[in-house]
Amino acid sequence: MKLLSVLGLGLGLLTTNVNASEFDQYLHKKGILDSSFKIKKKAELNELLTVLSAEDSRTLPLQIDQNTVIEQLQLSANKTTLKGMITTPDFSQFEKDLGRKEVMKVIRNNLLNNCEIFFEHRYQIENPYKVELTLNSQTQTYKTAISQKDCKLK
Repeated sequence: MKLLSVLGLGLGLLTTNVNASEFDQYLHKKGILDSSFKIKKKAELNELLTVLSAEDSRTLPLQIDQNTVIEQLQLSANKTTLKGMITTPDFSQFEKDLGRKEVMKVIRNNLLNNCEIFFEHRYQIENPYKVELTLNSQTQTYKTAISQKDCKLK
C-alpha cells in the first residue's frame, strides 16, 4: 500500500527517507515546527493540512491496488485518517476462510510493513502521531490504527 506516495500530498512534498522533508523544512521556516521538528503551532499546522487534504480529495476515490479503493483522506497534526473499501469480488470468501481476527492481522501488518510511507515527515515521527484506517468490505468494517511507536521510527 504505497498510498501516500501515490496521493503525493498535493505539492509533492513527500520524501522516502527519514530526514527532514521539504515539507518539514517549510514548516520549520514558517515557525510551525521547532528545530527538532516538534510542533509549535498546532492550529496553523492543522489549517495547512486541511487545505492539503482538500486538495488531495480531488483525486479520490483512488484505487491503490487490485483490492482496495481509498475514498477519504484527512490529515491533521496528530493523525492521518484513511477510509476506503475492499473491492475484491471474492473477499467475502477470504473473510470466511480466515476469520475476522486474521483479516485484521493482515490489514495491520500491511500498514506496519509500509511505515515509511505513512510516517514520511519528521513532524510525524517526533510528535505523537497515528494512522487510522477504516476499510469496508461487503460484509464487515475493519478499523485499525498504528502509531510511529509501533513502527519504531527515529
